[in-house]
Amino acid sequence: MTLSKAYLAAIAAHAGIELDHDGIEPPVQRFVMLNGLRMCYLEWGVADSRPLVLLHGGGQSAHTWDAFCLAMGPRYRCIALDQRGHGNSQWSDSGEYTMNDHARDIAAFVDALDLKQPILVGMSLGGVNAIAYAASRPERLDGLVCVDIGPEAQFKPVDRLMRGLKDYRTFASPEDAAARLARMGARREPGLLRETLALNLRHNDDGTWTWKYDPRTLIGLTAQEIMDARRPLWDVLHRISCPVLIARGADSEIFSEQNAERFAKALPQGKWVAVPLARHSVQTDNPAGLAEVVQGFADFIVTR
Repeated sequence: MTLSKAYLAAIAAHAGIELDHDGIEPPVQRFVMLNGLRMCYLEWGVADSRPLVLLHGGGQSAHTWDAFCLAMGPRYRCIALDQRGHGNSQWSDSGEYTMNDHARDIAAFVDALDLKQPILVGMSLGGVNAIAYAASRPERLDGLVCVDIGPEAQFKPVDRLMRGLKDYRTFASPEDAAARLARMGARREPGLLRETLALNLRHNDDGTWTWKYDPRTLIGLTAQEIMDARRPLWDVLHRISCPVLIARGADSEIFSEQNAERFAKALPQGKWVAVPLARHSVQTDNPAGLAEVVQGFADFIVTR
């Protein structure tokens, strides 16, 4: 689906992002084979600019970065990947969705696009996968940004989130999805929220709508299983030699100040910041605020 300039203008206005008189060109959708799967990605900005590789959270897609890319696109080549089993990327027939499976995809993606020292930005699931990749290939990165995630998070909010997933899996229409998520606290006005959700929903044969992601990536997993799979990352953080920025949503229940502080201290070059007016999904709650701290981090990398 090609994003219209009207939609881009609307999400920019909602986020308080100032565009020039022509705005910005919609992203180009491309496909690439990674580890036997046909993977989709969106590319924004100027091709020879500094690359940012963007990884969404669980159940999301590359479109979660749309507003963020409007802010960063004029200066960077923003490349947002639909991770395996998500968005318009292929599902794994055998259900291979571990952290290491995703990390292998990141490695293949960086190689396939011949990216030179990108900054890797990952939110939630994408952040965990980015940590795993960075620990194995730190020399390939200019920097790493983890958005509201680390090797540890708050158990009760994660448990509540996982238990509730099945309750909003199927919708009568994108309008129904927008209304239900608005009642849950989504911060976009209903019309814009409907357009955003339509990018992440697919039509079922029975006429209902559901998320594009493979349910095996999330549905049925317990919070304990998710937390246990990530804890081994503590043992490899010392390998991440590039600078790391941890961008915590100031209102996040899932990732606490204590989680961020402990994560930063375990890294050779780690620091954390709080992005105001944002919960767990920082890139949609306050994309302009996230862009500001990522821009500052990128400037620091250049001058260090």
